[in-house]
Amino acid sequence: MDGLSNSYAFWILVFVVLVVVYLLPTLVGLIRGVDRMALVVLVNLIGAPTGVGWVAAMILAFGPRRASRQGSVASSASW
Repeated sequence: MDGLSNSYAFWILVFVVLVVVYLLPTLVGLIRGVDRMALVVLVNLIGAPTGVGWVAAMILAFGPRRASRQGSVASSASW
């Protein structure tokens, strides 16, 4: 176990995993295409160290998606 803690590859892997977990709300928001992506990023970067901000950013990341342009045109044309 002592050899593993002295391995550069181990610490790089730990760092990458921690960064991905830290930025998970932002990544989820990007993949889902949420409406207020800037707010998700801002809450994630500023509030994530508290834990509460990370949860809030994750909730925002699962919020409403951006309306597609075709969907909004089709719904306004039916009126």
